[in-house]
Amino acid sequence: MAKKIFRAPRIRVPRKIKKDKIIEMRVKVSHNSYTGLKIVDGKYVSNEPAYYLKRMEFYYGDEMACSYDMTAATSPNPLIRFKLRATKEAPVRVVVTNNEGVVKEAKNKIKFV
Repeated sequence: MAKKIFRAPRIRVPRKIKKDKIIEMRVKVSHNSYTGLKIVDGKYVSNEPAYYLKRMEFYYGDEMACSYDMTAATSPNPLIRFKLRATKEAPVRVVVTNNEGVVKEAKNKIKFV
């Protein structure tokens, strides 16, 4: 079985943010992924349990801003980027869950210049 790696995600918040502007958020997750399949005689055969990210939820203040459902096809150590309208100075939080039910989270804060 391959080594399992799952570290707390990192949230990159832009340095200069103006109120009501759209910013690009980036979430980097250190998590290796594999389907648990291998090819034997030209056919896919399950040889070990799958290991992958299952869900990511992003909160802006107290509200969920977006969520992603993922599968074993998600690349290892993904960098997930999305747009967000910065309407208020507030904390941001990301919660990531893998298919084994392990949960990791990270926090940061949106501040205006």
